[in-house]
Amino acid sequence: MSLPKALKTKDRILQISLQLFNERGERSVTTNHIAAELGISPGNLYYHFRNKHEIIKELMHQYQVETLEMLSLPEDRPLTTNDKINYFQVLSGQLWNYRFIHRDVYHLVESNEDFKKIYPRFAGQVMQQGQRIYQAFVDAGLMKMTPSEIEALIINLWIVLTNWTNFLYMSGHISDNNHLEEKWVWQALRQMVFLEGPYLMGESRATYEQLLESLGPSDLFASLSSLKDE
Repeated sequence: MSLPKALKTKDRILQISLQLFNERGERSVTTNHIAAELGISPGNLYYHFRNKHEIIKELMHQYQVETLEMLSLPEDRPLTTNDKINYFQVLSGQLWNYRFIHRDVYHLVESNEDFKKIYPRFAGQVMQQGQRIYQAFVDAGLMKMTPSEIEALIINLWIVLTNWTNFLYMSGHISDNNHLEEKWVWQALRQMVFLEGPYLMGESRATYEQLLESLGPSDLFASLSSLKDE
């Protein structure tokens, strides 16, 4: 991967680290791999980051800031059905761009003290913002939900979003030799859209149907149910 020379070394380290973590899994990548990919010495890398944990901490911070900014509410207008589509798309995009985080989340929580503190706080912030977003959709007449239903939906969406990669591994759709493809991320979006379906009203119902049609059919269930005992 070629990077613009204008990028600072620290930014280049973060970009290449993110790429390698996504492609190979965080556990398979060392600081020596990152330095070699960049064409710099390990000492140069350590000048900016003392170890791999510091790189992961910075990437997690980057992921957190970007995601919360993408989930901000418009200040000068009510929410529309286009906003609903946009929120789903940016979440799916973030899931793809930082896929190593959710793939390796259990290992990261166990092995990285900084990550162990940051991740639950980030999850709480995302879910609180999700609560505000869904209440805004209710206020705009696009959804009909009680506060308890909003909370339950947000938790279910978070479970799907953050465990999707692990589900694909456990079900055999991807493996260490068959890496995550972007199409699987859109399948996660499809599942999240279905969870919203019962609560949609008016214009948002038509948008829901159009979005599902644009995502196309899924063969996940068929491929799983066709497996035979050996």
